[in-house]
Amino acid sequence: MKRYLLSMALGVFAVGSIGAYYASGTEGDAPRYKLTTLQGDAGEAAKMRLSGSYIGGVGSKALELTVDGTKYQLTQSFYEKYLKDNRYLTSRYEEMKALKREHRDFMRARSNVDSFYKDSEWLIYADIFLYGPRGVYDWRTELKMDVLEEATGHVRKYRIELGDSKPTHWVRVQDVQRIGDEVHILAEVRLQDAPAAGNVAGTTADFHDYVVDLRSGELLRNNVLVSEKSEINLSTISNEVRSQPSEYVVLRSNKSRTVRSEGGGEAVALDDHFWSYSYRTGKLTPLPEPSPGLSAYSNIQSELSGELFTILYSDRGSLAIARYNVATGAQEQGELTLTAEQLGGQSIHSVSLAQNRVYVLLTTESSNKTRISDGRQLVAVVLDAGSGELLYKGEAAYDGPAEKADEFRKNLWLTNVNADRL
Repeated sequence: MKRYLLSMALGVFAVGSIGAYYASGTEGDAPRYKLTTLQGDAGEAAKMRLSGSYIGGVGSKALELTVDGTKYQLTQSFYEKYLKDNRYLTSRYEEMKALKREHRDFMRARSNVDSFYKDSEWLIYADIFLYGPRGVYDWRTELKMDVLEEATGHVRKYRIELGDSKPTHWVRVQDVQRIGDEVHILAEVRLQDAPAAGNVAGTTADFHDYVVDLRSGELLRNNVLVSEKSEINLSTISNEVRSQPSEYVVLRSNKSRTVRSEGGGEAVALDDHFWSYSYRTGKLTPLPEPSPGLSAYSNIQSELSGELFTILYSDRGSLAIARYNVATGAQEQGELTLTAEQLGGQSIHSVSLAQNRVYVLLTTESSNKTRISDGRQLVAVVLDAGSGELLYKGEAAYDGPAEKADEFRKNLWLTNVNADRL
């Protein structure tokens, strides 16, 4: 018995020691940094977050830098790290946090932010599940839609078995919207093709608009909007405020290809196509093709805000912005291009598009290194996505005694810029 008591005591001591270490020593002597405003309104950078690491001492420490200062990842409490619900759904979107506070029971176990719809009358969650298989390539597909009426708090649960001419290989809901008494569930569906003699079966990627009666739960229509072979990538861009009603959604298909550069090398280019889809009219409208030069950009981000669709292209040397009106299908203005030099740096390392703002992390040297050293600076800027106007420019700086500034500045590495979502 004494042996067991001794083992238990040692275990408690070990756990306590480890806990004390993490409670008191996570930051240790790690320095503090801050974003120093060089130009513009610091309020424009309130939602911006720069992520990276402090490289110094033993190992490195991941950190996040904002206008409020530095937050090291290891400073989370035991509750925050292990007990608190830190899932993507509730930690990234402020609107989802609010929904969870207001409708905790309804929100329980909901994991797809694209499956939500909310207005003043209804809160809807719709998802599609695969069950089976009952045989080779024979999976059962079921649409589940739960509807909460805000006035009464009453919840209706609808279950609809979906039937396709081909076996379903994979499916994911991309958007949910209500038009009158019809609920539209937009889903990307991968269907299994029948294998040809001696060949492996391929897949076909479709966009489906499943239209369900809000009152009865009856499946009214199954509209196939786009159908592509498996080598084509499909995606959707729904309204940036996920639970805000929107008549429109943007569909995208892209395929990468290898092109020959002027110097004889090879580069990867994207063949991108965008469509505007109206849930109200069922009309699918192709958006104007971008200028040929934009296909050479290696990174693309996009955002839909109401009837305004923005595409952000970027690489190390420059960024470009194109905007479209999804109601008319027309380009809003000429394409805007800004170089790293115009933004106050030499090399762009990371960009983020959110809430009609472009957030950029760049350095003052034409290098792919993201560490401050010697004369190199790490600069963050915020731009208006429509005009390209510089709204904020700040520098990552050491927040401490001047005599230690050079030492600690050299140990700061920043790699990404992000922005808080609504």
